[in-house]
Amino acid sequence: MKAFLKTPNPFTIPSHRLFRHISRTPTILLLSLALLSGCNPQPAGDPPAPTKGAIRLGFVLHGLNDFTRVIQQGAEDAARAESLTVDVVGPAGFSATADAIAMFEGMRQKQVGGLVVIPMPGEVWITPIRQATEAGIPVLTANVMSQGSAAAAWFGQDEYGSGVILARELRRLLANQKRQEGRIVVGICAPGVGVLVERYEGFKKGMADSRFQVGEPFDVNTENTANYAAWENLAGANPGVVAMVGLCSMDLPNLAKLKNRTKGKWLLAGYDLGQETLDAIRSGTVQIVIGQHPYLQGYLPVLALARHLRDKQSLAKNWIDVGTEVLTRDNVDAIYERETDRAQQTKWYADYVARHFTNLTAITKPLPQPRQ
Repeated sequence: MKAFLKTPNPFTIPSHRLFRHISRTPTILLLSLALLSGCNPQPAGDPPAPTKGAIRLGFVLHGLNDFTRVIQQGAEDAARAESLTVDVVGPAGFSATADAIAMFEGMRQKQVGGLVVIPMPGEVWITPIRQATEAGIPVLTANVMSQGSAAAAWFGQDEYGSGVILARELRRLLANQKRQEGRIVVGICAPGVGVLVERYEGFKKGMADSRFQVGEPFDVNTENTANYAAWENLAGANPGVVAMVGLCSMDLPNLAKLKNRTKGKWLLAGYDLGQETLDAIRSGTVQIVIGQHPYLQGYLPVLALARHLRDKQSLAKNWIDVGTEVLTRDNVDAIYERETDRAQQTKWYADYVARHFTNLTAITKPLPQPRQ
């Protein structure tokens, strides 16, 4: 999804301009993704030990990193709790859509009982999902939406609402520093992906009645080294910026390193509760983080399929809202152990699921519509 341009520097071009160019060439995009993957599909880790005669599910991630490891753990914990088997796989890089689709189609051909996928980008996944459902395999999605697909339900947070929350929290902290105006730089790691665009639109809405300047989001890439370089270029090109906002899980760890190295004075805000980010909140380098319960994005779709396939319950439809968390230095210690210790994470969420998700079909909502 990254655009390859000779000039000018892509890190200084707003992502909406890049994505308009890309969207006019979908065939080239898919071929590029296939070439970029350049490696065989890789499993996300060893699946739970199979139970004899158990239902087997497939779960395809959009890439492998610390964030998706939490999704994987949730899926595998649900499989153990429900006495079934789930194979969790994903491509090494987040741009390797062709690899992810190949993994998904391989599981479809093996006739697994059900499939869960993080469909990035959503429009590319409409056909693979339709083919699976036509073959009689129920499909659920998580984290990234695939608008218009045949997937029964999506498991994720209110992305637009999370952007509004992030903006309001950032405004509060800036006000505490007696700052009422200035430029805020926003980065988007995968331009055009619906949930990320919704985060940005919500953030822009939350800043709308202020004197802060929020321009179009810049493409900062999903690959970790390129992501750091993009933010480094943006920091150099925007002296005096009051805040840097990242919309993806890899942004804040890289921004924290950059801020410490350059002794930057800007505030940092963004998404996802990896340990590096939590440590950066504790140290005061990062100010605000939005958590989206990735563990539940892995656990709940597996739970829904287990109840449907084994217990013959109706399959959850439309949207299961996993909720949004706001983390600052004031409350980070309350969830630190949960997010950094796998055993504690499993224990905490077992109780949380039992209290809040006993009947998935009773808490469904209409799918959120784009509010761009």
